[in-house]
Amino acid sequence: MTRRLAFALALLLVPSPALAWGFKGHTMISRLGAAHFPASLPAFVRSQPAVNEIGYLGPEEDRLKGSGKSWDDDNDPGHYLDIGDDGLVDGVVSLRMLPPDMRGYERALARAHSNPYHAGFLPYEIMDGWEQVRTDFSIWRIDNYMAAHATTAQARRNFAQARAMRETLTLRDIGVWSHFVGDGSQPLHNTIHYNENGWHSKFESDFVDAHVSAADVAKAIAPDRLPSPSSLTSQPQIARIIGSYLLGSASQVKPLYVLANNGGFTNATPQAVAFTAKQLARGVDELRDLTTLAWQDSLNTKVGYPEISVRDVLAGKVTPRTPI
Repeated sequence: MTRRLAFALALLLVPSPALAWGFKGHTMISRLGAAHFPASLPAFVRSQPAVNEIGYLGPEEDRLKGSGKSWDDDNDPGHYLDIGDDGLVDGVVSLRMLPPDMRGYERALARAHSNPYHAGFLPYEIMDGWEQVRTDFSIWRIDNYMAAHATTAQARRNFAQARAMRETLTLRDIGVWSHFVGDGSQPLHNTIHYNENGWHSKFESDFVDAHVSAADVAKAIAPDRLPSPSSLTSQPQIARIIGSYLLGSASQVKPLYVLANNGGFTNATPQAVAFTAKQLARGVDELRDLTTLAWQDSLNTKVGYPEISVRDVLAGKVTPRTPI
């Protein structure tokens, strides 16, 4: 039976929609991640309305499923990655040496007569979203600075208006991107053993809905982990961070199946609840840490056309005339 057929049959056997972590799980990851953003991030991403918005948008990419055949075919593979028991994607791509972009990933999979739409491309949804949020923060830094330091009142007003718009866009981008970060913490979205025995959605949706609370997840959140970069984070560097995260999720597939075979999810044992809360908390940790890294690294970027350095603007060396 093909993976897609197994997935289709699973949809028929469980209440629709069958979604990665379900609405509750994704909302918890996105909401708790935003609630744990450190004080070093701008206030607009840490306010209660921001936490509410990011939490609401956590399940957005699942709400949009079924929008149409073209949309689904193009976007569904971005929610998973088929990692084999050898730790490789289709036997050829190692997450310890993940290609730094989608084109390199596609070329690597071609050696196994595969492609990203067959194997999934979750790492690149996470990578693309991270880079987009980093650029959001870069533009916001410039708009925020110029709203206070532009030489005319009209220019200050223009930059302030642009800053407000960028804040709206940044919250949306973080919220939508947080869905894929959350997918990355679901072990069954990082394995070829996607739906063995047909209980995938029973674990990620039904079990979470009935037995795992936000308080359970909050207790499993780990301390901040990523150091502040002194220079621009390269694509290979962010690929290593994301690859390590997804490998960690894949390593939990076997423990998950052991729990399932021992009746842990059927009987909602404390071990099963703790295991699930820990996986959800890994998504919270990664969202918090990657967003923090995007903010820190936004200081090292160049934006606009022609490009201007964020550091140069904040140092008063370059003065943009209009918002980017």
